[in-house]
Amino acid sequence: MITQKTRYALRSLLFLAEASDGQPVQLARIAETQRVPPKYLELIMLDLKKAGLVKSARGPKGGYRLARSSEEISFGEVVRSLEGPIALVSCASVNFYAPCGDCQDEATCAIRRAFTILRDQSTTVLNSISLAQGAGWEERLIPEGK
Repeated sequence: MITQKTRYALRSLLFLAEASDGQPVQLARIAETQRVPPKYLELIMLDLKKAGLVKSARGPKGGYRLARSSEEISFGEVVRSLEGPIALVSCASVNFYAPCGDCQDEATCAIRRAFTILRDQSTTVLNSISLAQGAGWEERLIPEGK
């Protein structure tokens, strides 16, 4: 399961994707609309900025905006930026590999093989979903004419 921090980050990024005019959105507005504690959101936005997913602007018209178009940022990139590896076991991780230590033969380990398949399929799905697509799903939930 992803952490609440990652859920808040995704919700905030989806909100920025929906506000696609490219103008910065104040942190207070993001926090209020997405029901994220403002102090916690500050820390999340710093992490997203370090990951190159958002840019910030100072001043009265300042705030946060996406660093790239919402079509170019995938759910997979966001999850990896905040959670680290998508693999559920360390021996199946691509970027954070570590041996399990209790495996007789890693090359024939059924557990590693199963979780490698899961990692690959999860990564493929998460990488195929952009913030733009997710924002479109969110917008469909708004009743027509409102």
